[in-house]
Amino acid sequence: MAETKTEKKASSSAYYIRIIGTLFAITAIVAVLLAGVNALTEGPIARHAEETKAQAIAQVMPGADGFETLATPDGMDDVVEVLLAQKGGQDMGYCVQTSTNGNDGAIELMVGIDQSGAVTSVSILSQKETMYTNKHGELIANFPGKSGSVALTQDGGSINAISGATITSRAVTKGVNSALAAANFYLEGGAQ
Repeated sequence: MAETKTEKKASSSAYYIRIIGTLFAITAIVAVLLAGVNALTEGPIARHAEETKAQAIAQVMPGADGFETLATPDGMDDVVEVLLAQKGGQDMGYCVQTSTNGNDGAIELMVGIDQSGAVTSVSILSQKETMYTNKHGELIANFPGKSGSVALTQDGGSINAISGATITSRAVTKGVNSALAAANFYLEGGAQ
C-alpha cells in the first residue's frame, strides 16, 4: 500500500523533530560538561596567574617587602595596576602592570621603575606572539636604565626590535612607555 502525501509529510516532520531534539540534547550535554571543566580549572588558573604576577614583581623590584596599590592615573588605558614598592617602610619605586595589543593578542607586562624614574626590569606576564617567544630576552634586555620615553631604533629611539617581530616589539615598547608614564605621574606628585 502506498503512503499518502499526508503520511509522508507526518513521517518527514517526525524525522526532523527527532534530529532537532537529538542535536539539542547533545548541545545541552556539551554545555554542562564545559561548565564543569571551567569550574574545575578556574581556581588553578587564577592561582597560577597570581603566582606568575608575584614572581614578576619580585623580579622587577627585588628586595621590596611591602606594596601599596595606587589608583591608575586617568587616561592611561594600557595600565592595569600600579603598585608602590617599599622596603623597610621606605619607597623603592613602582611595579606597573600593563596590557597592550601585539600581533597575536594581548601582551601583559610587569615593569619595575625606581625612584629616579628609570626602568629596573621588565617581566612578561603573558603573551601569545609566535615570532617573539624565543627571543623576548633580547628585547627586554634593552629597557633597564631607560627613563622618560623609549622608542625602537627604526622609530628614532635606542631600543633594538626583534627581527621579524616589529609589531610585537612596538607593543612591548608601548607597554613600557605606559608604565613609565604612570610611575612619572606619581614621581611628579600625582595623587596617591
